[in-house]
Amino acid sequence: MLKYGLFLLVFTFTFQSSRAQGVRLDSERWITTSLGHLYFIDKKVYYNFVGYAGVKEHYSIVNDTLIMTDIYHTSADNFKKERRDDFKFLIRHVDHNHLYIKAIDPNAIKLAGNTTYDFKNFKNSYDKNIEFEKIYFLSSTCFGDCPQLAIEIWPNGDYHLKAGDHAEPYKGDYKGKLSSSQTDSLNYLLKHSELKKMNNWEQGNQVADAPNYYFAIDFTNTKKKLSITTNEPPLNIIDLVNFMISSYKKVNLVPVINNK
Repeated sequence: MLKYGLFLLVFTFTFQSSRAQGVRLDSERWITTSLGHLYFIDKKVYYNFVGYAGVKEHYSIVNDTLIMTDIYHTSADNFKKERRDDFKFLIRHVDHNHLYIKAIDPNAIKLAGNTTYDFKNFKNSYDKNIEFEKIYFLSSTCFGDCPQLAIEIWPNGDYHLKAGDHAEPYKGDYKGKLSSSQTDSLNYLLKHSELKKMNNWEQGNQVADAPNYYFAIDFTNTKKKLSITTNEPPLNIIDLVNFMISSYKKVNLVPVINNK
């Protein structure tokens, strides 16, 4: 019986370890309770450990270590020699729901401190109690062709657009209606976006040459209104911002005729 119990314990540990190792750390998006984040796109790693977001152009995962890397040249040798700074994090545990990592070298500690970070899988974020009465969204222009938009949406899908620069083919006031599937997608994104944690959120970084976004969301059954201003959206609202920015291209819009 003792041998069987020991075998079962070893089997369980081995199974859990192999299952955890089977989770692709860089195929998921991770978020902390304080809205820090860690995610991977186009071979880059995007992070926010202590309130200030950043990106590293290179990363690798070697056994139980996540290595973020800066590769650069300097004028000291007329930009001839390639230089490399590594930022190493111990992956203490990862499964389909949680990721625990800790900085383990001086560069990483400067970046993230010496605490162990508890990330949860962002795809599990969902609050069924989030319901809205109205969403008001603004996006500004940038030095490029970012569209200037003012959008209002109501729960029944009614949609109003005031289009400014770079919002071709639209200019001025338009109205339309989201389809039922678009309305469902919007409601899902609102429930998925950790909005209750955004009441006291403030952007840590100041980003140049990026459009400004503004949300004003009226919720059902409460007088509280959530206002968000950012030109570097945190992970939890990126999908919502992208939905709003692209929405005017997917709705059948007609001009609003003002009777004078």
